[in-house]
Amino acid sequence: MHVTSQPNICLISDRHVSIKSAYDNPENGWQYPPSTHVYCIRHIAQNFTQEIRDKELRKKVVNMGYALTESTYNYYMGEIRMSNMDAYNWVENIPREKWCRAFDGGRRWGHMTTNLAESMNSVLKATRNLPVTALVRSTYFRMGELFGRRGHEWTKTLGSGQQYTKSCLKGIEEEAAKASSHHVRQFDRLRFCFLVEETMNHNECRPTRHFNVDLKNQTCECGKFQTFHVSCSHVIAACASIHQDYSVHIADVFKVVNVFKVYEESFIGVGTEADWPLYEGDTLCHNDAMRRRKKGRPNSTRIRT
Repeated sequence: MHVTSQPNICLISDRHVSIKSAYDNPENGWQYPPSTHVYCIRHIAQNFTQEIRDKELRKKVVNMGYALTESTYNYYMGEIRMSNMDAYNWVENIPREKWCRAFDGGRRWGHMTTNLAESMNSVLKATRNLPVTALVRSTYFRMGELFGRRGHEWTKTLGSGQQYTKSCLKGIEEEAAKASSHHVRQFDRLRFCFLVEETMNHNECRPTRHFNVDLKNQTCECGKFQTFHVSCSHVIAACASIHQDYSVHIADVFKVVNVFKVYEESFIGVGTEADWPLYEGDTLCHNDAMRRRKKGRPNSTRIRT
């Protein structure tokens, strides 16, 4: 009701059958409007290790997933094919647009694992094994405090006049520093297509190259522009050559005003239970015959790190 009704949602998960079944069920709303279901690279690597049991090839599989360009993907794929054909066939059986950053069309926004959702664990810590009533109460109050604190912080940031988030500004500063050493050639009278040549090696684990930049279609051959939706150094250099503000190519998601909207609404305090209105709905009673009875003390299967 509140999530799947939004278009262009990307769901990152493992390849468990139950998750795939829930996603494919038309009654759950994931298909209308359209969304995307992709796989977590950590779980891909874990499954690969269980099947092939080769740590060196596992690293190459992870590098394939994080690759930004098709050429890099093909390089690691060739390495795997020369080393182990069983590993090559295992990787080939997974659609590459489901787990490789170079083929996802920017739907992941650079996120390769489920860590984006795991960040809420610190907020809801120690609530997992509570009784139902206490669990709901703890979740509600912790989320209320989080939204109040974060909302106040982003209100101050918005009032300061800052346009983009700190993490976005930090990345842009790094890319702008690289752009100062690029050489730009213009190949389009409409000033959309450029050839940007690198003249210095900025320790990106590859030799200096030249890249085609298309400002109209928001693409750069380095892969960063369409993957992270933020201007890369080649786009910044191309915009500087025609005296254009490169910030127009940064996605609105990174603007402070949009982050503020996340915490704009606040939770309300819960009154004393004695003042609650009288409940007149159905009363649910548990079926004691369905209870699973185990011997010994109850234990938790959670691995506490």
